[in-house]
Amino acid sequence: MISEKDAPFSALDSAVSTLEEYARSFCYPCLDRDPLIIAGDSLEIAWIKALVRRRAGIAEVYRAWAVENVPKMAKNARYVINQEQFDLLVRRTGFDLLRVWRGASSGRPDKLSFGVAYRIVDLLFKAIDESASCRFDSARQFLHVPLDASTLRPIRRIVDELVDFDYAIEIPATVPAGFVATEEQYILLQSAIADLARRAGVPPILYAYWCERV
Repeated sequence: MISEKDAPFSALDSAVSTLEEYARSFCYPCLDRDPLIIAGDSLEIAWIKALVRRRAGIAEVYRAWAVENVPKMAKNARYVINQEQFDLLVRRTGFDLLRVWRGASSGRPDKLSFGVAYRIVDLLFKAIDESASCRFDSARQFLHVPLDASTLRPIRRIVDELVDFDYAIEIPATVPAGFVATEEQYILLQSAIADLARRAGVPPILYAYWCERV
């Protein structure tokens, strides 16, 4: 059963007003975590832990990748000055994770899907922005929203109003883990959320925090 919290917005104007109201009292987290702690903590996220547990040797591969790359992500984000640059940084990081994971999974049916890889990258950038030692306030407006059931279900009924393309998107009531299967789909969904955030006058990542509310 879908809870009231996860129910989709019934109309675009209600979605906009909801985010506007939420933004008035929201404060971005500021935590005492450096990049290496963030890299290690990511393996404690329940769905990532389950993901690597099912794949022999992948936990070590992912940990090594995260320990090497999270500090680079934090450093590079500080130099981002526009959305295009941040999008490119996400793309390069996502494809690097896919490359490393798929190399470790060669010959076995446990390759990482596109959507899950980008969800991991977006969560890591979000965690970096929450860190007191490496947050990048100037680039916060460019952050992507991690795409999963909690962030996709609320916009299910309004997504077509938010996409400026001749492309019909159907988000199911129950969003499977592999729903975001292609880069095109990822870009369209990020664009839809960004448009909603623009209408509400907030950074897109604030929508992710709204979706996490208890």
